[in-house]
Amino acid sequence: MLRVQDRRRHRRAARVWPAVLRDRGGRIIFRGRTVDISPCSVKVVGPPPAAVSEGMDVWLEMRIPAAGASGPKQRRLKVQAYVRRVTDIGKWKCVIVVISENDFAPDLLIGPRRT
Repeated sequence: MLRVQDRRRHRRAARVWPAVLRDRGGRIIFRGRTVDISPCSVKVVGPPPAAVSEGMDVWLEMRIPAAGASGPKQRRLKVQAYVRRVTDIGKWKCVIVVISENDFAPDLLIGPRRT
């Protein structure tokens, strides 16, 4: 019997947020939405074109819900990352990016608390 084990080190949390990948020069190279995140990586899917390739250094920008009840409803999060994998999902592209500097804050994985 064939057994497949999950090789992920970290649990993934389903999060659907608008996301953009930019090259070092600041040009948009991929636009899509997140599917899930872990403390150190993000899966982004979107329609072609995708001018990304594995090993590429990128800036990942996401619009995420703000934690506070007052003020803006969203905030922009921008982090350095590199492209780990690019695959096709039907007509769309799937890009896995790994965060280079710091892990995400735990509240991104848990989600905003409701009061």
